[in-house]
Amino acid sequence: MTSSVVPVSAETSTTRADGAVRPFTEEAWDRIAGWRAAVDHMPFVRALADGSLPAESFAFYLAQDAAYLREYSRVLARAAQLAPDPAAQGFLARSSVSALEVETALHRDWLGTHAGLAAGEVAAVEPSPVTAAYTGHLHAAASGSYAETIAALLPCYWLYAHVGSVLVDQARRRPGGLAGHPYAAWIGTYGDEGFQESTRQARSLADDAARWVSPDERARMLRAFEVSSVHEYLFFEQGTTCPTWPTPPVRAETRG
Repeated sequence: MTSSVVPVSAETSTTRADGAVRPFTEEAWDRIAGWRAAVDHMPFVRALADGSLPAESFAFYLAQDAAYLREYSRVLARAAQLAPDPAAQGFLARSSVSALEVETALHRDWLGTHAGLAAGEVAAVEPSPVTAAYTGHLHAAASGSYAETIAALLPCYWLYAHVGSVLVDQARRRPGGLAGHPYAAWIGTYGDEGFQESTRQARSLADDAARWVSPDERARMLRAFEVSSVHEYLFFEQGTTCPTWPTPPVRAETRG
């Protein structure tokens, strides 16, 4: 089960005014409204949109994303094992392969061309404390139920799709639009219709799973979704902070 020191958000209503149960994704999206707004206006996203983000900052972010995707692919594969029907199993299995091969290939290409990193060096990138915390949360969720696992996985789809749309909209306002934009390939990947459709399918799986759970498990799904969303914010933020693991403090030599 998931555990985190992330503060719990204000409770959201599970039912509509007419007494009908709200779809899980509707309630979950409302629950992270503050985090969504924070992501939209954070310096990393703004600089990425207008192309002013330093290449070394984007390289750090992209290398960490490659490290993240290795573990995200494993959790997708675990979700495929837990899936209740062939359609869900097939989608999650294909998504696991795509995360490991298709998306990571985009990262390797950019890092190889612009940062001089060979494929082996990209594969050997050590996860930052931020990346390790996020993937640790996902693996913890995957030790629980299928419903909780899907809820924890969903923000990586949904917030990336959301940010992709925001980036495309903002980037098109700059002189020349996406033409000549230094990060056009990355922005295009997450803003295109194919990724948006995958996000819709992932949302549908979460809603389907939530229909059959108890109120307590729905609460755990909401919590898993929320904590993943906070990790998404921190993951974007590390594109400007570039956190590293601390080293032991040097002890002053004692005099005899």
